[in-house]
Amino acid sequence: MNQPKYKTWVRSKALITFSVLTVISVLLSLLSFISVLFLIFIIPTLLFGYILLIVGVTGWRLSEIGGDYQNKIHQLIASKVEGNRILDIGCGSGHLLAIIAKQNPESELVGIDFWGDNWEYSKELCINNFRAENITNKVEFRKETASNLPDDLGMFDCIVSCMTFHEVQDVNDKTISIEVALRHLKKGGRFIFLDLFQDPKYYPERKKIDKVIASQNGRVTERKSLSEVIQLPFPLKHKKVLGYAEIITGRMAD
Repeated sequence: MNQPKYKTWVRSKALITFSVLTVISVLLSLLSFISVLFLIFIIPTLLFGYILLIVGVTGWRLSEIGGDYQNKIHQLIASKVEGNRILDIGCGSGHLLAIIAKQNPESELVGIDFWGDNWEYSKELCINNFRAENITNKVEFRKETASNLPDDLGMFDCIVSCMTFHEVQDVNDKTISIEVALRHLKKGGRFIFLDLFQDPKYYPERKKIDKVIASQNGRVTERKSLSEVIQLPFPLKHKKVLGYAEIITGRMAD
């Protein structure tokens, strides 16, 4: 029997890259141990080693054996879902949408993702995971960019997105994807967005998030830091991991 293969948010490429850089730095430090060059090489050794620690332990924490925090976050979002037609923006390997499908077996689901080469996700992986899970919902997976969703995508009762908007590369203003998403939400529809909304690097004007939602006749009903809802262990609470993560829930006007 085939088993679903859900990927974590940590790219294998990142682990490999920083592992190689750490090993090289260690070797150079050892070779130059008796010279002044040791002081030069020890700095990148410590830096790459620290980054490798953060990336490696993050991947472990998100996985099932390390606390299953990615699943816990997806369960949190899925618990707030309602309606019969649901869109997941940035569906990755389909894990969040699979949870929603199991909780709402009669619902119609659409998952969109750009599935860029920098990620280990794909449309085929989503389809295979749903088959492995024996999910019978009507579901469609489409390659789209969150900043420019097509009109034929239709309207939805509920739209979710998890750690996606800040990753959209074709726009500098990350709130554009929020605005585009809400255009596909029905009157009275519900949205649940989790992203690094508190990170000034991606959202320099936090008030603009509220303005964009209001401009589309949306209303925020709940807004909390992820760490307020889920107790995040090291290194997930690190600012470079999920320390800036915030969940925003709201509804469109009737």
